[in-house]
Amino acid sequence: MRPRYYKDVFSVGYMRVIRLSLNTIGQWPYRAFGNRSRRVRVLLGYNYMALATSVACALNFMWYAKNNVKKLPFVDAGQVYSNFFLHLLFMQRSTLPLQKKYQSVIKKFVLNFHLIHHEDNNEFSAQEHRRINRICKIASIISLLQLICGILGWDLMPFFINLNAGMFAKVRPENKTFEHCVDYALPFDYKTDTFGYFIVFGFNWIAAYWISSALCFYDLFIFIIVFHISGHLNILIHTIKGFPQPSSAVNRTERVTNEYNEIAFAELKDIIKHYQIIKEFMIEMSEAFDLTLCFYLAFHQIMCCLLLLECSSMELAAMAKYAILTFYVFQQCIEVSVIFELINSKSGSLGDRVYLLPWEQMDVKNRKILLMLLRNVQDPLALKAGGMVPVGVLTMSAIMRTSCSFFLFLKTFDDN
Repeated sequence: MRPRYYKDVFSVGYMRVIRLSLNTIGQWPYRAFGNRSRRVRVLLGYNYMALATSVACALNFMWYAKNNVKKLPFVDAGQVYSNFFLHLLFMQRSTLPLQKKYQSVIKKFVLNFHLIHHEDNNEFSAQEHRRINRICKIASIISLLQLICGILGWDLMPFFINLNAGMFAKVRPENKTFEHCVDYALPFDYKTDTFGYFIVFGFNWIAAYWISSALCFYDLFIFIIVFHISGHLNILIHTIKGFPQPSSAVNRTERVTNEYNEIAFAELKDIIKHYQIIKEFMIEMSEAFDLTLCFYLAFHQIMCCLLLLECSSMELAAMAKYAILTFYVFQQCIEVSVIFELINSKSGSLGDRVYLLPWEQMDVKNRKILLMLLRNVQDPLALKAGGMVPVGVLTMSAIMRTSCSFFLFLKTFDDN
């Protein structure tokens, strides 16, 4: 199942979108491919700069919350905490291109595992490659729309609140300050001074783009890899379904039986080889993304509870600030879990498919090989967070149940 010759993965549109999008935040892993040009060094420096800026922002949020903990309204406090966790997530993802395991798995995906390298194996592989390409193209369009809507909703909502309140008029309302999507502890006035407001307003656009891009396009990249794993599993299942059947003649000669066993041996060898390629790649991917997935699940656990708590007041100010972010976080949690469940469900059916192979008609050698394969496919393949927690629908439902339960507990405690 190894590629017969090298094909350019970036001839596919969605792969160019991924590379370009991660380039805009300096996080495409060029070093994995041995590229150490001046442009790559500039992008690496840009990534370090964005990471350092995000660390400074997170520390600033902590300082701001500490100094204003008693006078900060509940709605604004939630905004500070949510931005803090978003920057933590961005910091974690910014370190991915610097990790050897991540570089290795991306290199293997681009140069070996992508279905473009396997489409010439047979007609079904070519069909599956075209189908996965269509799915990945749709996913990339959805991610781009999420990026645009997220940035516009996050940054423009406070702007329109300020505009509606008359903060840009010649005569401003008394005792009014500018609304921001993020508040900082800064040495200059940005809440009543127009120039200071636009400095923070402009910076928030940059920070929002960094965070939104890291969320949307790393998720998209993981989704694309998962779709290709699913495609490989479909090809493997199709190969098992098309396994050659023995002759139905009652009086088969020894020569016919030996020929069938030779064909069966070659087919079993190809099936095992393909299964090992999928399994080894998933193990490498789990090792590369285990901390990322673990951090991501913890992020959803905290943010789901926090955002539910903020929206529970049903105040206009709270809904204006948190409705879009709440929708995105819950939607992304469901989306990630459902897409990861594809692998669990497809790999779970492999055991039944292998058991239906005509093992009764095989010789002892082939039966032993088939038994070894059957033992290997009994455990469904799954990507695990922290090497322990399989990511799927059950994990997603547990996160949502826990978030809702904790939200109800905090809400009851607050009411009392």
